[in-house]
Amino acid sequence: MPAKRQHFNPILHLGHFVGPPDSHVWTYDKQTGEVRHATPENTAVQTHFYSVELDDGSMDTRIEDYLAEVESSAAPIYRALLSGNIPGETQARADFAQFLALMYVRTPAMRRMAGEIQGRSVQIRNYAYATNPKAFDSLLRRVEKNGGPVLNTEEKEQLRQKFLDPTDYIIQVSKERTFHVLRAADKLAPILFDMKWSIARPLGGFFITTDNPLIREVDPKTRHPFYGDHGFLNKTAEVLYPLSPGCLLLMSWDRAAVDVGVFEPAHMHLVNRSLAARSDRYLYGHVRDDQVKQLAVEFKDSRPNMTTRGFGPDKFAKVEVARRFRK
Repeated sequence: MPAKRQHFNPILHLGHFVGPPDSHVWTYDKQTGEVRHATPENTAVQTHFYSVELDDGSMDTRIEDYLAEVESSAAPIYRALLSGNIPGETQARADFAQFLALMYVRTPAMRRMAGEIQGRSVQIRNYAYATNPKAFDSLLRRVEKNGGPVLNTEEKEQLRQKFLDPTDYIIQVSKERTFHVLRAADKLAPILFDMKWSIARPLGGFFITTDNPLIREVDPKTRHPFYGDHGFLNKTAEVLYPLSPGCLLLMSWDRAAVDVGVFEPAHMHLVNRSLAARSDRYLYGHVRDDQVKQLAVEFKDSRPNMTTRGFGPDKFAKVEVARRFRK
């Protein structure tokens, strides 16, 4: 039977963040403030999160099947990293780099932002039509020619104003249209492969993880207001991925970095704050902890977001990713 219970944070990862009671994962919900515990199998799971709904209502689960294959290949390397064994330029390193790249793009946050990009693209195009009378009239003629409604002068102007200011609307993008973001993993994996890999262990405290666990830090001075910061190719970039409460994978372009190091408690706190700030909704830990709960409260309104600069409406409409496709 096709797997319909699909994990946006895989059991391979969550299984290393278990603790009492009964080898459970503790979930800290930033949105509701709830703290609960469950098995890894019942954590970070959503029905058909990666499935494509076909016209007949059946579900194509090939994406989920592919993710499961990648996780299977990554599992032995994951265990080796926990023991401090960093793979060299081997197939094992390539397999884990692919796993990490997918961990970056498969998340609810990335899928949401992919939908927002598409929704804003529609609004920018509509805005362009509304600011060009000839283009706007041409659009309406094409709509009429294809069987659309014939609008009078007043209705045309009302529509044009809605193109200029779409904030009264909610734009829905089907979740299937967000799957294209997964293709970015093929470009990201070789970059992660080439970076220097190091293992960091806590001198005190523990690492948490989140629903968006692979994060990137850069020197703020390298950020350009228009061109950005060049992403993972930024030579100041540090990529963090918690492997367990006692082990973190650190990737950078610093070839002189040590293979295995320790983080002081103050540095540990900064890492967990960064993870919490970049989570979409959920923090995960191996224990119930008041400091983690406080992080969930502090970063309740913080989540990864996209920005749009330049041409377009002064304010965009809300964009939602619909969980089920309907023609």
